[in-house]
Amino acid sequence: MIYVDADTYEKRIEGALVSLNMFANQVIGELDEQDAGPSWWPNSLGWKLRALLSDYLIQSLYGTADALSSASLVSQAYREATFAESYAHQRAGKQGRSPFPLDRQGRRRALVITSSAESCFFHFGQALDRVAAAVFIVGGFEKNVVKVDWGDVETIGAEFSAGSTKQYLQPVGSGGRAVQEALVTAVLDWQKSGPPDWLGWMRLTRNGMTHRAPSAEALVPTTARTVIRPFFKQPWWSEVQSLVFDEQHPRTSFLDAFIMCNPADVLDGLVTSLNDLLEAIVAALANCWNARAGNPQMIVQSDKQWKDIKPSAGDASNFAGYGSAMTAAAAGAILQNPLDAKRWQSARVMDDRRQDWYQP
Repeated sequence: MIYVDADTYEKRIEGALVSLNMFANQVIGELDEQDAGPSWWPNSLGWKLRALLSDYLIQSLYGTADALSSASLVSQAYREATFAESYAHQRAGKQGRSPFPLDRQGRRRALVITSSAESCFFHFGQALDRVAAAVFIVGGFEKNVVKVDWGDVETIGAEFSAGSTKQYLQPVGSGGRAVQEALVTAVLDWQKSGPPDWLGWMRLTRNGMTHRAPSAEALVPTTARTVIRPFFKQPWWSEVQSLVFDEQHPRTSFLDAFIMCNPADVLDGLVTSLNDLLEAIVAALANCWNARAGNPQMIVQSDKQWKDIKPSAGDASNFAGYGSAMTAAAAGAILQNPLDAKRWQSARVMDDRRQDWYQP
């Protein structure tokens, strides 16, 4: 178990959390504190690129675990808030009054429900995009990893299926190509982790919540004496389109526009499916990593994976925050776990070695 005192939201994603942390810790254990990066990466990269790429890989793995943990936590918060909402409606009915207009507590609870759902989908997308960066670094694909997202992994999968000979892929028929294909095939085998189209619907819902005008939430009383706010079946359509059109034929009921399941169950199911998928992805990442470590010439880490060592001056922000400036209790002192300390020591970011970055 990852924590002795693990909470419910942590226990149900233990598989992915343990896998992600174990692989990240393996990478940290292989860091060269003098030359940065894993010892089997080519010296031709230079220690700066080795540091940037290896640290970004570790951050992506830990960040994926954080995103999944956040999604699991807010899905639990969603269930608790919707349970309280159902109870409030039941109580109003017993008292012979309408729950509307909502009082101050009801308005707050409704906002918690909406924001919890949106936060959950945000973290789902976050987990996918972060693990995508790890896939690119571990697979040695010659693309700028900072701009990679899950869609780029799907693009590579399509390229492999088409027998593509694009330069950022290893040559067809080579050992490196076989290792890359095995990695991406395992990554995109998400159907095994849930019901049909679970990942596509999840991503479309996340994108719709992020980039599109919101649809009204329907409050539906159920025979189970609860009130639910069901998700739309077609999250990328506008509200009117969803209420009028069906996938193949005219709607026969207003409620056909919705997934008539308890949305708390839907969120919990997505958490479980994503946990299972991430656990499988990490296994594929570890297999690819170990195969490459055993034969470093099979796929040589590319300098095309990181564009600029030093950010351009125009990228710097002048924002200094709000409120009064805080002073550290001890100059230069921070609380840090040993693994991060080793990661930063390898990357030469500590005070005693940072000047190395300014040397040619």
